[in-house]
Amino acid sequence: MRWSAHISWLFTELPYLERPAAARAAGFQAIESAWPDDERDRAGLAEAVAEQRAAARAEGRDLDVALLNCPAGNTAGGERGFVNDESRREEAEAAFDEAVELALAIGAPCLNLLVGRALPDVPVSRQREAIVSALRSFAPRARAAGLRILLEPVNEIENPGFLAPTPGAAVELIEASGAEHAGQLGLLLDVYHVARAGDDPAAAIKRYGEWIGHVQISDWPGRGAPGTGSLDFTTILSALAESRYDGAVGMEYEPKESTEETLGSWERLGRMH
Repeated sequence: MRWSAHISWLFTELPYLERPAAARAAGFQAIESAWPDDERDRAGLAEAVAEQRAAARAEGRDLDVALLNCPAGNTAGGERGFVNDESRREEAEAAFDEAVELALAIGAPCLNLLVGRALPDVPVSRQREAIVSALRSFAPRARAAGLRILLEPVNEIENPGFLAPTPGAAVELIEASGAEHAGQLGLLLDVYHVARAGDDPAAAIKRYGEWIGHVQISDWPGRGAPGTGSLDFTTILSALAESRYDGAVGMEYEPKESTEETLGSWERLGRMH
């Protein structure tokens, strides 16, 4: 398995554009990122990635970009995507195209598309129709660019009203988009969100393994580094191996101290898997 550093969560003690270098120096084989809200970070990311990829190759190894999030609105204010809002369809189309452009520039094969939280005074069925319509529009563009769109189930306990709160709900949206688009769509399985919702991450992997295009891990409770909570990562990673998942496993946790001081957890997992 390849380990990926989520640079929107890890190495936050450093400026954003210095984090790819920190991830390479720490031994990660890939990085991933939420949408960089700062225009200067977006403008400089491709160069920062290219520099660290070249440095990794000089060391005889690789540094890939595993995933990029699409713009998800005002996340600090609680938004988790907005493709469910048909009044913002033009904004969603432009945001997706911008995400495709940046993904191609940095070499990210997957885009994480958050579907949004339920809007008041709009029937949920209508919002689901808006999501499916957006998927039908985005999938051919992703295919043309050689990219895959992933839907991330986000737990409703911390994100009330999220419209794809479970892997099953996300798969329903994918299937509703039509068989002709299903191959371009998949799941981003974050084991924290599955566990926080009260479900078993290993069981979810076994059930939805064919849909999984990317995996993110942190422990529960607390969303800390693996080993700080109660999740059985040996069982979780074994389930991934049994499902023949061959993508990256993203470290998306909240360091309780500096990132460097937390890295022993994934190094131990790396030796085991």
